[in-house]
Amino acid sequence: MSDKTLPNSSLHLQWRDELSVHNDAIDRDHRWLIELVDRIQSLILRRASLARLTLALDELARYTEEHFTREELIQQAAGYPHLGEHRRSHEKLKRQLIDITARILAQPVERTTLDALDDDTRRALLALLRSWLIDHIIKEDLQLRPWLERFPCDWNPATTPSCPPQKEPSATTPG
Repeated sequence: MSDKTLPNSSLHLQWRDELSVHNDAIDRDHRWLIELVDRIQSLILRRASLARLTLALDELARYTEEHFTREELIQQAAGYPHLGEHRRSHEKLKRQLIDITARILAQPVERTTLDALDDDTRRALLALLRSWLIDHIIKEDLQLRPWLERFPCDWNPATTPSCPPQKEPSATTPG
């Protein structure tokens, strides 16, 4: 792979308030996922060892499983109408991560650095990370915000009993 193609293939994203879905648990997860993706991209750009890359991908896979479960529980409790589509998107991202990790682990044992990865695998990994950041977190997850704005930011039915959304006070109070 030429040095010219790799830097342009990565995307650095930093957390900013515009990425908030108005839910502390999901936002906290997204901050960490952005950091993990950035770390993996950095490993690729620095041509780190395959061992370090596979450890980082394993951490991403584990945290992703926790995050997707939490996010789907929150979506379900909030009555998010696109939960099925969102769940399918999560499954697709998990499959892609498993597939690319398997491709990396299938490298011959004597190949110990990222330089040993073929260009297609490197490009596929960078494309997956870019898709994760842009297509999923920025485009898909931000669609949750209008649904989650009805609840307090700290509402998390994934760990606490469900509570009703905040509503405008009614003109009459039940007696």
